[in-house]
Amino acid sequence: MRYEREVLGQMLTARTERLGGDMLVEITGGCAPHIGSVSTAYYDGGELRTETLLLPGHRDDVVGDRFAGRLARELGCAVTAVCGIHYESPGRQGIEEIVGRAMELLEEIVSAEKKS
Repeated sequence: MRYEREVLGQMLTARTERLGGDMLVEITGGCAPHIGSVSTAYYDGGELRTETLLLPGHRDDVVGDRFAGRLARELGCAVTAVCGIHYESPGRQGIEEIVGRAMELLEEIVSAEKKS
């Protein structure tokens, strides 16, 4: 599935794919989509764990960790979120808007998955 929002004149996109009982989600957007972080959330002995690979100079884990953790909790499966969002000099308010719109996408995904 593909989910989109426009943020600061650029598209923010989340794509989901079921891999057996697990989920892969890709969150990209802005003027230079890329891979900035990889976050995997999974249950180990009943406890939710999140492991994150963050590339140097990136902060994409802020969004990727939220997607992986929330979806793993809601769906009860392993979720890997690959995240790469880049906007040129968005400022603090712009960053808040980007993260807020990303969370809207996350809520849309959760809602769609609960219906399926």
